[in-house]
Amino acid sequence: MRFFLVSICVFLCIFSSMYAQESHSTLFGHNDALLYGRYWSDSPQGRIGKKKKQLMPDVYQVCKAYPGLLSTDLDGLELGREIYWGGVTFEKMRTSIIRQHKSGGKITISWHVRNPEHGLSYFYREENKGTVARILRREGATYQTFMQYLGRVADFLLTLRDDTGQLIPIVFRPWHECNGNWFWWGADDCSPTEYVWLWQMTHDYLTSRGLTNLQYCFSPGAWFVDEKDYMQRFPGKEYVDIIGVECYRQKEFGVDEARKRFRVHMQANLKIAKTIADELGMPYAIAETGMNPDTDSQWWTKGLMPALEGYNPIFVNCWSNQWIEIPNSGACCTYPGEVSAKDFRKFYKKNKKMFIKKLKNL
Repeated sequence: MRFFLVSICVFLCIFSSMYAQESHSTLFGHNDALLYGRYWSDSPQGRIGKKKKQLMPDVYQVCKAYPGLLSTDLDGLELGREIYWGGVTFEKMRTSIIRQHKSGGKITISWHVRNPEHGLSYFYREENKGTVARILRREGATYQTFMQYLGRVADFLLTLRDDTGQLIPIVFRPWHECNGNWFWWGADDCSPTEYVWLWQMTHDYLTSRGLTNLQYCFSPGAWFVDEKDYMQRFPGKEYVDIIGVECYRQKEFGVDEARKRFRVHMQANLKIAKTIADELGMPYAIAETGMNPDTDSQWWTKGLMPALEGYNPIFVNCWSNQWIEIPNSGACCTYPGEVSAKDFRKFYKKNKKMFIKKLKNL
């Protein structure tokens, strides 16, 4: 009973301090900002791109400030790997998360889960159709492998602690884009009921491991038309803390048309998210966005800012800037020499509360 009461108190304190609805400043996030960028990677080999610059985040190199929200992903951790994207270690990820928290910033973690039936990727394969159903049987090889995955994730999350030993508040975003058909937990592989059970199983296991510091963000893809459509795979109010949306700039159109479509699409998504969030008494967030490809020199002030007008999400999170030497890599945020870098500095000057000026050392 004592543990239960303490857990509830911790949960309420985290929730009220981090995300008191309509009393916060929206945070700007960038995925893996402290781990790698367009020309650099903080890997054991110390790889630095052709510009030979110090290992500094792309955003910092552009505006001399750090994202207020650090976003990252656990892809590959479930397999027992030590190396993440760009040659960066999960230990480096761990220390970056702790440093972000120590500096007053917030953290969100997603999880692109490898299919437990082959471990090769997180994308849907017809030959593995029914993976979720086999997990939910709670027996057999698929279930056992998945539980091993969950165990490794829990082990890592339990290491994210502050100087006093307390668990760091984390916005956890598993099973995202569930209404799409490209992930093995998506609409082509499992029913809405199966998806809900998978989410609840994940939540309950991590909670049983003592991870009461997690705030769960539900973020289907941007392809929903109204509140009913959004809620088709909603895991339940007891299992979700933040209503998330995802919306990217569409690359198939010219600059002006792309801005217009992005604004219309984002505003429609935010209206739905805010309506649901208000009804449920929880905050809402832009879990993923980005300008990919980087061809709009004023995307930040004439694309993103107008799309946010009238809304107050707790954060707006741009996805990764992939290392430029990776074939067909892309960038969802600004970086040195990128066409919108000058405009991003204007965006920063108008929204300084979204950022952290200085990161503290461990």
